[in-house]
Amino acid sequence: MTRLVVVGGGVAGLSAAWEATCRGVCREVVVLEPAPQTGGKLRTSDLVLPDGSTLRVDEGADAFLARRPEAVALCAELGLTDELTSPTVGRAKVFVDGELRFLPARTLLGVPLATDDPEVAAVLGPEGVAELVAADAVDHPPLVGDAAVGPLLRERLGATTVDRLVGPLLGGINAGDVDRMSLRAVAPQLADAAAQGGSLVQASAAQVAPAEGPVFQTPLAGSQRLVERLTEELLSRGVQVRTTTPATGLATDGARLQVTTPSEQLGADAVVLAAPAGAAGRLLAAASPTAARLLAQVDHVSVAFLTLAFDRADVPGPLDAAGMLVPRAAGTTITAASWGSVKWAHWDDGRHLVVRASVGHDGDDRGRTSTDDELLAAVRRDLRTTMGIEAAPVAVRTTRWTDAFPQYRPGHLDLVRQVTETLAVDLPHLRLAGMAYEGVGIPASIGSGRRAAAELSDLLA
Repeated sequence: MTRLVVVGGGVAGLSAAWEATCRGVCREVVVLEPAPQTGGKLRTSDLVLPDGSTLRVDEGADAFLARRPEAVALCAELGLTDELTSPTVGRAKVFVDGELRFLPARTLLGVPLATDDPEVAAVLGPEGVAELVAADAVDHPPLVGDAAVGPLLRERLGATTVDRLVGPLLGGINAGDVDRMSLRAVAPQLADAAAQGGSLVQASAAQVAPAEGPVFQTPLAGSQRLVERLTEELLSRGVQVRTTTPATGLATDGARLQVTTPSEQLGADAVVLAAPAGAAGRLLAAASPTAARLLAQVDHVSVAFLTLAFDRADVPGPLDAAGMLVPRAAGTTITAASWGSVKWAHWDDGRHLVVRASVGHDGDDRGRTSTDDELLAAVRRDLRTTMGIEAAPVAVRTTRWTDAFPQYRPGHLDLVRQVTETLAVDLPHLRLAGMAYEGVGIPASIGSGRRAAAELSDLLA
């Protein structure tokens, strides 16, 4: 019997197991997950309101990018298409010069697609626009290889555009510092535009195709619904999903691999390591020390999400956006906040505003080290500054995600390539999957898991 062992029961690992069952080469598939439930960072739970009623609100990712095909396709295969919904409001704001202003609609990951856009001027101000026009007019040489996002884009767009648009957007998505982030790994479209040389604004505009369909989607029951449904289907197909079962070791035994758990040793014809880079590296320490050493170079950042419910009457100002981004220069603890009950109709009970505030990023460990009381005090102070909310929330939930966001440093894709080439020699029947390698977010994680299982299935066929 051909056995595939998947280490990690997040969406990447479950997707690997799903792909393996679709291909039918591995007659036995085992998923090992150290937590009590599958799903990893996809978790949805009830926020309890003072009257005892509840709102079903995500604790991690609340949506997936619908313009990448992986999550949409998997939902269709699982029969979830009719359960998907999209945000009711598609735009966000950014806090600059002491007020909230709309993010320009026409940007590529924060890079303006026109220097004379009035919405760009509203965020950058006259001096920032002049800086953008002057920087973009330079005949910049084509980018060769990789570069850090911040320094390269400051040179080609000016500091104000990076600090007020690109930084809050890309930094917020990745919980990162744009001065230490790989342009090629984090924003390949921008890297391709920069590789053309000349005007980055014009090259970026050429990268943008006409938009069709919703940008984001999510199941009405929350993102956890995807992994719950996926787990149910895997179990119905005979996959062994073992929760509270960590993999504690990995070794080779002739042509097979051996995966150790606290209770047994599993022989495997193939293994997908769908664990964070640090955990994967520790498991590989004996079987592929070079790969383990390389994986140890992938840094991770911890964040906290505070979910707060306010009485609507206590919230001043217009609620006309999905949320807000906060640049580093603002000096706040929060990096962003989504206005969940504005963004999602199914979170709106007509009486409360649900806000999800993010704390922690590369260079700021307060999302991990601060107490719950300290986090709440800081978030309330920041919401007072940015949104004018003086009242206390009527419900609060704190969710901590330790080492949740891998940081793609310049040269990250070369590092991943070295790991892949090393494993091809040391452990040819093992693949890596997950956010630490070639993309963050739900679609990228699904794609990495399915690709890993497909490659192994082809090897074993």
